[in-house]
Amino acid sequence: MVTRPESLPTASVLAVPHASLPAAQLDSVLESLGVSSATWLPDLAALTRAMLSSAPALVFVPVPEGGHSEAFAAFGDALRRVPRTRAIAISGAKDADLVLAAMRAGTHEFLVLPTDDEALRRAIGRVQQVGSAGETLGRVYPVYSAKGGLGCSTLSLSLAWALAHRRPGSRVALVDFTTTGAGVRVMLDLAPVYDLGSIANRTTALDREFVRSCMVSHPAGVDVLVAAEELDATEPLGAETATRVLEVLRQQFDHVVVDVDHHFAEQTIAALDVADRILLVTQLDISALRSAQRTLGVFTRLGYARDKVALVANRRTDRDRIALEDAERVLGRAIDVSVPNDYASCADAITFGRFVQEHAPTSPMVEGVAALVRTLTGDAAPTPLEARPGGSRLARLFARR
Repeated sequence: MVTRPESLPTASVLAVPHASLPAAQLDSVLESLGVSSATWLPDLAALTRAMLSSAPALVFVPVPEGGHSEAFAAFGDALRRVPRTRAIAISGAKDADLVLAAMRAGTHEFLVLPTDDEALRRAIGRVQQVGSAGETLGRVYPVYSAKGGLGCSTLSLSLAWALAHRRPGSRVALVDFTTTGAGVRVMLDLAPVYDLGSIANRTTALDREFVRSCMVSHPAGVDVLVAAEELDATEPLGAETATRVLEVLRQQFDHVVVDVDHHFAEQTIAALDVADRILLVTQLDISALRSAQRTLGVFTRLGYARDKVALVANRRTDRDRIALEDAERVLGRAIDVSVPNDYASCADAITFGRFVQEHAPTSPMVEGVAALVRTLTGDAAPTPLEARPGGSRLARLFARR
């Protein structure tokens, strides 16, 4: 039996004509769901104006060739002003650039045309689950560094634990989007029946129940979605699938921590795009700071707002040769949080398959991660450091060219 999506009242669908989406087909599918026929607008600009004035439940928006146009950018800006409106991007082609452009605009589904009635019906059903009126969505925190070896995975685990124990009843998901290294599976000694490979091989049923069934509940109160164990036996996780996974998870969890690769793979960019805050990890050495400086430049070119990125100086020690103030000067912004180094406790925790907070609760790293949680959640604001004169050698090394 087909039921009408509860969050789609009648006379609530707007669409722009597309050669591969006949009006009769869309209207027939809407009618089968108990929804009135779509209101068709002549172009994207007209759709944007109508959306702002009427805040419809659903819009069908064509993605322009190449994924970019002034009208499409205006639509994305307008969509963020009507949070109750869901959007299905439609296109006659599917590639990574188009999908990313659609997701950056804020659309909730990407539909390749032409399509059959059942696929269209499923797409409408999926978007009605996303961001229902009055629903509070969880926050997504990718932990990223373009340079390996900075402790991003350990920081991801510790952040997830701290968020889960921030207050009673907190729901936290830890997602492993990495494709190299030990991974969360090994670090927490997990043996799940399903993993991210199960999702990559079954992209047509990414609803809440299926994604949840692929996760394992850790006794520490964190639900974990681990990376595929046999990477060569699964399909690569594309941007659309990765985005859908994160959107589904943020409907069920208060916080979603994502450990991502050190390069801009499709799933990495998808996580960065949907993030509420990106944790950019660095250390106080020349190599790591240069990498962070370049990454900030990439983030600017990707259009990320300055306040979307939180800078984390990981593995701080009293023997760091570069002062925090000097690092901030060459990066052109404040470092939000410093996490002290405790390599021995972290290594021991991995050996026993435990979170650092469980294995070494008095570790100085634990308080550093707690400070990071306070910064992300607004429980406490970071205290700005007074600027001090910096060394000229460091300034020359990091001079922007």
